Amino acid sequence: MRSLLLGATTSLALGIAPAIAADLPARTFTKAPAMIATIYDWSGFYLGFNAGGGSARTCWTNQVTIAGVAATNAEGCHDATGALAGGQVGYRWQTGGWVFGVEGQGNWANLK
Repeated sequence: MRSLLLGATTSLALGIAPAIAADLPARTFTKAPAMIATIYDWSGFYLGFNAGGGSARTCWTNQVTIAGVAATNAEGCHDATGALAGGQVGYRWQTGGWVFGVEGQGNWANLK
């Protein structure tokens, strides 16, 4: 009895066991669904607006060298601020892999 138990334990430890998955059903083959290509069309009208603001600070300095002596003269500074606005309108049409279009745009700036 002892040798039977030792033999069974050894065969399980070594992975020697009867196949118990033999009665599983065969896997059925299923075909992958067909790929659907994404179609883009850039044709049509479009309209857009833009707005913003700006600011700047600029200072001027003159540097003059006379007889080896450098002299610096500050001219002054200038600050500028203001608004920006604009828009665009157009039409595009696509033929195959090519896109053609017409666009009109205008912008306004009030920087003082």
